[in-house]
Amino acid sequence: LCQRWDLLGLSRSIEGESQLRMNEISEFRWFQCFKSNNGTSLTKDVLLQIIEKEIVARLLRSLSFYNEAEGGESTEHLYGVYNPFSADQTKHMCAFLKSILGYMSTEETGTSNSCEKTIESVSVALLSLVRKCIERMTIPVLNPSNIKRETNTFVTKDGAIEFDSEKKDAIAYASVVQAKELCTLVTNMLQFWYPIIRDKAGDLLKFVFTDIISHRIIPVIQTLQTISNECNCDLGKTLISDVLDA
Repeated sequence: LCQRWDLLGLSRSIEGESQLRMNEISEFRWFQCFKSNNGTSLTKDVLLQIIEKEIVARLLRSLSFYNEAEGGESTEHLYGVYNPFSADQTKHMCAFLKSILGYMSTEETGTSNSCEKTIESVSVALLSLVRKCIERMTIPVLNPSNIKRETNTFVTKDGAIEFDSEKKDAIAYASVVQAKELCTLVTNMLQFWYPIIRDKAGDLLKFVFTDIISHRIIPVIQTLQTISNECNCDLGKTLISDVLDA
């Protein structure tokens, strides 16, 4: 799905610059051929079957994990390359799904049940994906009592000692990097996925607000603000602003 269609635009490059565009089901030649075949009931039915059994199935698989035995232990891997922490990939995936649902819901097909079934399946798969990604995400516990941020580095509160590179990387990940990743993930769910799966998004919203925002983002932002207060930096507010807008 991702490699052959370049759905996520990972390798698209023009004159050395990445050029991203939103893919739609109508852009594919096989779809256009079916649509141009006088619109008979047979071709409509075949086209719908292809979309449901092949296209939607592959899209769902790209949101799923599979188990693989490694050294006697079962290890989960992603089927596709979709990264829910990526804003660009999320835009592409949601635009593509929206175009599929748009075709399914047109008057000429009359497949409201197919739309509802697809939305529900996507909602379940997406929630499972986000849960697993969060479970795999290391959430280090950071004690900010003796840390402060100065320009682009971290030092002790009294400024007497600058941490070595390994400790600075650990502090940066536990505060800035982690906060940015979690805020981007929530923004992707609320701004891009939610409008599409709105009617079936109850469990996903509950997980986002309870587990991600309340239990993870807020504590990390509080820690980040504690570290950054000394340099009059509103980095925490800046990172979470997109979440508030979404």
